[in-house]
Amino acid sequence: MKPVNFSAVKNSAGNREWQTQFYACWPAYKQWYLSKTQGRIQARELVRAQNALKSTMPEIMPIYDQLCEFANDDPVAMQFLTLYQPPAYLINCSQAVFFDEQPMLIRNYDLSPELSENTILFTHWQDREVIATNECLWGADDGMNDAGLAVSLTFGGRREVGRGFGIPLILRYVLQTCENVKQAITQLERIPSHMAYNVTAVDRGGDFATVMLAADQQAIVTRQGVATNHQQNILWHEQAGFTKTLERKRHLESVLDTPGLNEPQLINAFHRPPLYSTNYQQNFGTVYTAVYKPACSTMAYHWPGEQWQHSFAAFNEGVKTIRLGKSIFEASALKDVAYPTPLLNASTAEQSNMNHDWSKECYVSDYIPESMMSQFETIFSYLPEDYIPNSAAYQKLKSDLNNKQQMSWSQFSTSMQQLWM
Repeated sequence: MKPVNFSAVKNSAGNREWQTQFYACWPAYKQWYLSKTQGRIQARELVRAQNALKSTMPEIMPIYDQLCEFANDDPVAMQFLTLYQPPAYLINCSQAVFFDEQPMLIRNYDLSPELSENTILFTHWQDREVIATNECLWGADDGMNDAGLAVSLTFGGRREVGRGFGIPLILRYVLQTCENVKQAITQLERIPSHMAYNVTAVDRGGDFATVMLAADQQAIVTRQGVATNHQQNILWHEQAGFTKTLERKRHLESVLDTPGLNEPQLINAFHRPPLYSTNYQQNFGTVYTAVYKPACSTMAYHWPGEQWQHSFAAFNEGVKTIRLGKSIFEASALKDVAYPTPLLNASTAEQSNMNHDWSKECYVSDYIPESMMSQFETIFSYLPEDYIPNSAAYQKLKSDLNNKQQMSWSQFSTSMQQLWM
C-alpha cells in the first residue's frame, strides 16, 4: 500500500483554511455528485434542499451560508453542502464505548483512503469548538466537541434509501448543538437520515447510547456500547457476509469482556483481524483507528505502531504520512503490548450456535478468510527461504498473503505445491 497523507487543519475565524480544503476536495466530490444525481441539479432542487436544511437544522444555517460564500456560490456546491438527498454511499467501520478510568469512544474507519478526505478539522463555529474527521466538506464521520460529547458512525446494513440528510451533516449538527448524550438522542430521533446508520455517542459524564437510524422507520435508541454494520437483524446478507459484521461484533464484545482489559490492549485488538482489515481494493480497509476521550478533551488517531495526539488545548496542525496496510507484526510499538484473548467457554459457544440462524450467514467458503491469511502470513515470515526449492513461488505467495489478495483454497493449495517443485 502506498503512503497516505493525513492532515490536521485548524480553521480560522475567516474560514480560509476551510476554503483551501474545499478547493482541494471539491473537484472529486463534484464529479461523484453529478454522476449520481442525474436530473436533480437544478434551481428548484437547490431551493428545496435549502428549505429542508433551514426547517430541520436552522441553527447551522449561518455556517452553511458562510461556506457557500467561500465556495463562490457555486450552485452545485451549494446543493451538495445541504447534504439533502445525497447519493447512496456506504461507510463500514467498528466502534465501541470503553471505560478505563474515564469514558472513551474508539472506532475503526474502514473504507479506502482514496475515497476519504483524511483530514482532522478543528473548527470554532458559533462559539462551539469541534474536532472531527471531515467528511463531505463540513460533515463528520466521528468527532468531539468542547462540551464533552463524542460521536461516531457506522453503516447500518440496509439497502433502502429514503428522504433525509446525509449522516455526516447530522453528526456535524449534533456536535454543534448538543452537550450530552441525552440531547444527542433527541436530535437523532428527530432528524431524518437518508440511509441506515448506527450512531454511538458518549459524554464526559459516562452516559452513552447507540442510536439506529433508517430511512423507513423511527430511530431505535439502545444502550449498546458496540456497533458494526448491522442493526437488530441482518437484512442485507451479501453485505453482512462481505464485511463480517456479525463476526466483528461478537469478537469486539468478547474483547470488551476480557478481565483487566486496558486501553493499549483494546487499541491493539482494533489493529488485528477481524476488526483490522487491509482490503483497500474493495473499499474495506482500515484507514485509521480513532480514540476520543471527552472527559479530558483529547483525541488521537492510531495505526499499528503509530499515533497522532490532539486536543482542544494542543492541536497538532500538520501532515502525517502513514503506510497503510503495514503488517501489525512490523509495528515494534505493539510487541510489548499484551493482546486480550476473548473468553468463550463451551456452554456459551453451544448456546450461541443454538440461538443463531446460520442459514442467514453469507460466508464465501471457497475463499480463505482474511484473518486466516494473516495467520499464514505470520507463519511464512518465520519460514527460512533457504529451505524452499522454488524461491520465486515462495516470494509470490508471501506477497499475495501480505497484500491480502483474495485467494481460494484451491489457489492456495496449488501455490503450496509449487513451492516444492
